[in-house]
Amino acid sequence: MTAQPRTDDREATARAVTFVLRSTKARPQTAAELRRKLADQDYDTTVIDAAIVRATGLGAIDDAAFARAWVADRGLVRGYSVSRLRQELRRRQVPQPQIDDALAQLQDRDDLAVATDLARARAQRMPPTLAPDAVARRLLGFLARRGYSEALARRVAIDVSGLDRQWD
Repeated sequence: MTAQPRTDDREATARAVTFVLRSTKARPQTAAELRRKLADQDYDTTVIDAAIVRATGLGAIDDAAFARAWVADRGLVRGYSVSRLRQELRRRQVPQPQIDDALAQLQDRDDLAVATDLARARAQRMPPTLAPDAVARRLLGFLARRGYSEALARRVAIDVSGLDRQWD
């Protein structure tokens, strides 16, 4: 005979599921993030586990879909590097196999071309009176914040800023 959950646990689980559904309606979140939020609300571990299972069954929690959407937005639309995306998904405690699957979307992407396009767009918004070395420094920092390696960022910054050309 299976032990029935106590009424208190069922009510707490229902409240926790309601909290999760409300929270994920505002913005998608990973199971780990929601576990932490529920723990901060002083829910018992068994209640948290039950709430996560139930919310996952309802489709409110899907770490794989979260990772794919994260990579599509930040990687394909905003141009973040694979290393930055991997770091962000790890920080959100997405399981490694799901991170790898999501990052596969960027497998055929040419990082040099993406970084160059980002840098050109950014340089066009800079004041035209800005010296090429200042443009290059700003672009280097911009690309570094996007997660590109220093070597690639430096190469693109020099090219886009025009530091590699002879000036009269």
